[in-house]
Amino acid sequence: MPMLALRWIFGLVAGLAVLALATAAGGFFALRAAAPADTGTARVAGLQGPVDIVRDAFGVPHVWAEDERDLWFTLGYLHAQDRLVQLEFTRLIGQGRLAEAVGPRALPLDRLNRVLGLAREARRSYALAEPRARAQMDAYAAGANASLAARGALGWPVEFLWLGHRPERWEGWHTLLWGELMGLTLNAGWRDALVRARLGERLTPVLFQALWPQDGGPLAAAPADAPLAKLAGTLLEALPVAQAGASNEWVVAGSRTASGKPILANDPHLNLGSPGIWYLVRLEAPGALYAGATAPGAPALVLGHNGRVAWGFTTTNAGAADIYVERVDPQDAGRYLAPGGSRPFETREEILQVRGARPETLTVRATRHGAVISDVDALARASTGEGQVLALALPYMFAPDRTAQALMNVNRAKNAAEAAAATRDWLGPVQNMVYADVSGTIGQRTVGAIPLRAGAPSPLPYRGWAEDSGWTGFVPFESMPAREDPADGRLLNANERIVGPEWPFHLGYGFDPTYRARRIAELLDSRAKQDTAFHAALQADALSLFAREAIAAAASLAPADLRARAELARLRQWDGRMDATHPEPLVFAAWMRELTRRTLEIAAGDMAGELMRERPRLVLDVLAGTSAWCGAAGCAQLAEHALVAAVEWIAARHGSDPAKWRWGSEHRAPFENPLYARLPFLGELLSPDVPTNGDYYTVSRGSGRMSDPARPFAHVHGAGFRAVYDLADLDASLFVAAPGQSGDPLSPHWGDMARFWAEGRLLRFARVRAELGADARSLRLLPP
Repeated sequence: MPMLALRWIFGLVAGLAVLALATAAGGFFALRAAAPADTGTARVAGLQGPVDIVRDAFGVPHVWAEDERDLWFTLGYLHAQDRLVQLEFTRLIGQGRLAEAVGPRALPLDRLNRVLGLAREARRSYALAEPRARAQMDAYAAGANASLAARGALGWPVEFLWLGHRPERWEGWHTLLWGELMGLTLNAGWRDALVRARLGERLTPVLFQALWPQDGGPLAAAPADAPLAKLAGTLLEALPVAQAGASNEWVVAGSRTASGKPILANDPHLNLGSPGIWYLVRLEAPGALYAGATAPGAPALVLGHNGRVAWGFTTTNAGAADIYVERVDPQDAGRYLAPGGSRPFETREEILQVRGARPETLTVRATRHGAVISDVDALARASTGEGQVLALALPYMFAPDRTAQALMNVNRAKNAAEAAAATRDWLGPVQNMVYADVSGTIGQRTVGAIPLRAGAPSPLPYRGWAEDSGWTGFVPFESMPAREDPADGRLLNANERIVGPEWPFHLGYGFDPTYRARRIAELLDSRAKQDTAFHAALQADALSLFAREAIAAAASLAPADLRARAELARLRQWDGRMDATHPEPLVFAAWMRELTRRTLEIAAGDMAGELMRERPRLVLDVLAGTSAWCGAAGCAQLAEHALVAAVEWIAARHGSDPAKWRWGSEHRAPFENPLYARLPFLGELLSPDVPTNGDYYTVSRGSGRMSDPARPFAHVHGAGFRAVYDLADLDASLFVAAPGQSGDPLSPHWGDMARFWAEGRLLRFARVRAELGADARSLRLLPP
C-alpha cells in the first residue's frame, strides 16, 4: 500500500483497539487460523488451465501456468490470499471511501482523494487502455475475486471482523488505484511549496538556500503574504502527513563485470511497516517469465526482470505538480479571477458515506489550473472569505494517463530498446528508470510528464490570476534526460538532480543531497571486475560521507564540558560508518539533531518543529562558522552546546557509560502495523523489530523522523526491497523484501525476512520446482 495510506489509515482506527481487548486470545488465534490454504488442490472459477504455486522457505510463491493470462489471474489470487487487508484498504483509499470502514476520522483523506478525483481518473485510464492491458487488469481482478470466494465464514482477517467490514468484489479499474496513490505520494513537491508559503516573510533568500540548497538556484519569488501564509498553514494541518520517497539505482556494463554482462541494482526507499509495500513473486508460463517485486493492487511486476530485460526506478523529485493561489471574484463567490475576466468554478458533488455517522456532501471545485484542494478542510474552506483558494495542478488533469499500460509493456519488452520505448506512455510519477538487457545494453531514462510553464518557475505557489500562469504542455519525450551505453560503463542515481544546469527545462525544487550518489560512484570505481555479491554489499554500505564532512567542519570546536569533549575526540577518530554496534553513530546523530533543532528555532521561530528533518547545509554552515543564525555568542558556542545537550540526552536514555551506547539501540526498524502496535502485548509480539546500520545519508538508507520526541532515530523509511540483477544469468538474480510476504501476523512469513534484510542478505528464486524441495508448500489450482 502506498505510504500515504498504511501508517495513516490504521492510526485512524486506533480507537478500535478497545474492541480487540474484548476478543479473547483464543478467539483471536482461531480467527487467524482460518486463513486460506496454501497447500493441496482447489477448483477455481476463472482459470483457463492448471496452475502450480510452490512457496520457498520465505513463503515466496513460484508460479507455473500454461498461459500468461493465468499468471496475472494467479497474482490477483495470491495478493488477496496473503495481503487482503492491504489490498482492500488500497481500494478504499483510492476511491475516497475509507470513512465507510473506519468512521469520521478518515474524512480528511477521503475528501482529498475525492477532490483530486483519483477514482474518476482510474476509470478513465482503464477505458483508454489498449485491449491487452485491460485484459490483464481484468484477469488480476478475477483472481482476487476467486480468492475472496474461497474464504470460509471465518476466513476474513480479524481487522475486518473488528470493523464489521466485508470486502467488495474487485473490478478491472480498481487495479489502477495503487498507481494513482503511489503517484500522489511520489509527486509531493507541492507540499514543500505550501511549507515555503507558510513561512511567509520569514522565507528570506538566505533561509531558502540553507533549507533547500539542492533546489536549483536562488529564491527569485517574493515571500507569501499573510493571508496566503495562513491558508497554506491551515491546509497543511489538514492533510495527512507524507514522507517523500527515495531510492538507489545503478547499472554497470559488461566491461566492468566478471561475467562480461551487465549487473543492475535497485532499492526503492519508502515507509517501512508490516506488512511491507512489496510482495515477491516468480511467474512462469510458456514464453513468459516475470520475477521481482509486485504491489498488492497492481496487476504487473513493478520492479524486476522478464528473463530478457531488467529494470528499476528512482524518484526524480521533478516538479510535476504546482499549487496555484486563485482569487475568488469579490462580486460572485462562484467565480474566480483569470486574465480577461472571471470564470466560473467547475463543480460537482460527492457523497461520502461515513461509518457511524451521517453522510457528508462535498462540493468539489476546480479552476483552469486544477482541483481546489483547500476545500478538503472546513477551516481552509472558510478562508475563501478572505478571497483566496488553493488549486493543485497534476499531469493527469491535462493528459490521458496510460502509465499502467506503459509498465505492462516494460514488463513484456524483449530488449532495452523496447523497454525504453514503452515509457513513452508513462505520465507519472516522474521516475528515473534504469534498464539493461541480456545482449549487454544498459540505459537510464527519465520517464513521466514534466510540465512546461508559461512563466518563470517558482518554489512558491503561483498566482492563478496572472497572464503567465499555467502549463503550456509537457517536455517532449525526445528531450527527456536519457543515456545509453556510456563510455565509462556505469549509470547511477540516488535522487540527486539527474541533469546539469545545461538542460533547457525546469526540473524541480526537491532534490536529495549528493552523498549517496557520490558514495555509490566511489565504490563502483573501486573494483575492476564485479559480481552480484559486490553489488549486494554496496547496497548494504553504511559509510556516511556527510558524517565525515561534518566532523571535518567541526575541527576548531573545543567544548568546555568534559564529556562532550571526550565524545568529540572519539568522533574525530571515527571512520563515519553508521554501524549499529558502535556508539559513535549515536553520538553523531543525536548531535546533528540537536544542532538542527536549535538552529531552526533561531531561523524559523515557531515553525522549527515543522521544518525538523535532515538539513545538511544548515548544520554545516554552523560547524564551519558561516551561518547567519549563530547570534552574538557565535557558531562555535551553538555547536558545542548542542553537543553537550546531545550527550545528556543519550545518557538519560542509555546510561552514563559511553562504552555501552549503541546506534542500534535507537536505530531500529520496528516494522509496526499501526493497528496492532497499539494493542497491549500483541503490539510488541507482532512487530519484527530489528537493529539496523545506516542513516539518511548512507547508501543503506535508514531514515527516521527527527521531529519525533520519543523515537527520533527509529528506522521507519528505507529500502524495503532490494534487488541485484545478473544479466549473464537472470535466474541468478538476488532479492529481498522486508519484513515478510504475509499480511497475517500469525503466519511464519509475517516478519521472517526482517533480520535477513537487516543483515544485508538477499535470496535467489528457484529456477525449477525441484530446487524448492519435496517439502515445499504447494497448491494446485484447477479450472472448475
